[in-house]
Amino acid sequence: MKRSRVALLVACAGVIAAIAGGGIAFFIRGGGSAGAAAPASVASLSASAAASTVDAPRVADALRKLPDDPQALVAAGAQGQVAGRARQAIPPGTTVLPDVKSWAPDGVGGGTMLVTVTVPGHAPVTYDAIMVSEGGQWKVLATIPVAASRSAAAVPSASAS
Repeated sequence: MKRSRVALLVACAGVIAAIAGGGIAFFIRGGGSAGAAAPASVASLSASAAASTVDAPRVADALRKLPDDPQALVAAGAQGQVAGRARQAIPPGTTVLPDVKSWAPDGVGGGTMLVTVTVPGHAPVTYDAIMVSEGGQWKVLATIPVAASRSAAAVPSASAS
């Protein structure tokens, strides 16, 4: 189980590095210069990023379904890493509490959302869930554990008024 988590974290780091590299390349090419008109591809990317903020409730709904059938929510790009073991990570009785306000679309068909997972008999753990849209359905590509201090501030407790 430890080795698969390490592999999952390495895959997440690769995805994050690719996204960051794309952003850096965009600005180096001059996509962020104020004096030039934005190419149509950049304008459509901006429109797509803005439109995807409306996906937050759908992403949260998908995450809430994890306890029902965790394997169904594994993205195609993570199938090899998970290898059918999603139910081990999300056993029956697990509660999943997504933070809709934390949704951060990436502008290319995915994004991240904070989610607190409570496995029966264990303390709650907050993750940054990296989500992708596949065939019109939101799937989990990877998860990254969030430091306790950030998760306590970011995810409202059930007793908060």
